[in-house]
Amino acid sequence: MNKLLFAACVALVCGAVGAALMIVGGPGHARMEKNDTKRANDLRKLAQFYRCNLPAEPSLGDSDTQDIPERCASHGRKPGARDPATDAEYRFARTSADRFEVCATFQTDTQSRGRYPFQDITFDGSEGCFVHVRKGAGMEWVIQ
Repeated sequence: MNKLLFAACVALVCGAVGAALMIVGGPGHARMEKNDTKRANDLRKLAQFYRCNLPAEPSLGDSDTQDIPERCASHGRKPGARDPATDAEYRFARTSADRFEVCATFQTDTQSRGRYPFQDITFDGSEGCFVHVRKGAGMEWVIQ
């Protein structure tokens, strides 16, 4: 009788642990979520850098000299941010004279702004981007 009770308790505990891992994911899923959080923070830092230090692109109508806003004093050096899983650089694209984006591929399946409440990341599937649009002339950018 005691052996049967012991076996039932072991089966119940194993079932509970298995169900918990299925619901919240295992250590691998937690690692992917941690990497995604780092990606979101890295994209924010890179977007702030490019808002202040966007390379002049004469083919897009930029002048060689652009006035740098005062708020950019602390963004003089490009952050050495790289993807935590692949060690690849994040993607920067200047899609027009008045628009640029900094993007990364996220690992977890479901992405939403709710997961990153203080960061304006736009998601298209697993691709997450900070998209900035020029507001007027000069180096004044707003998040789209």
